Amino acid sequence: MTMARIMGRTLLTVLDWPGNVHAATDVLGHLVDNAVQHGHTPGATGRLREIRAWLRVTDAHELIIDVADPRPAFEHFTDAVNGRSGRSLWHVRQHGAHLSWFLTPQCGGKTVRATMTATSSPP
Repeated sequence: MTMARIMGRTLLTVLDWPGNVHAATDVLGHLVDNAVQHGHTPGATGRLREIRAWLRVTDAHELIIDVADPRPAFEHFTDAVNGRSGRSLWHVRQHGAHLSWFLTPQCGGKTVRATMTATSSPP
């Protein structure tokens, strides 16, 4: 997760995102950590163990952080976001990130997305 944060900070600098880079790298770190801890199917090997992350900045300076893992379900997403099932996604929300998830057929799993504005404020 440390490497994800370092690479994220570097990429955000290259992308010249005007938002809170510290908060964004923390969000990325939490999402990657969650994917590593919860995104694998027991006994999976090769591509079925891959975690992928993307950072993009839109023309409106919105930051989109996507983290994909091979597990195609997120049973208690709303509970996780609201802090009733762990605290990691709750912490992500405290940084002002809007969270969602969707199936990613090309990866065979799901993607968790955090969207942040350059002026994101906590909910």
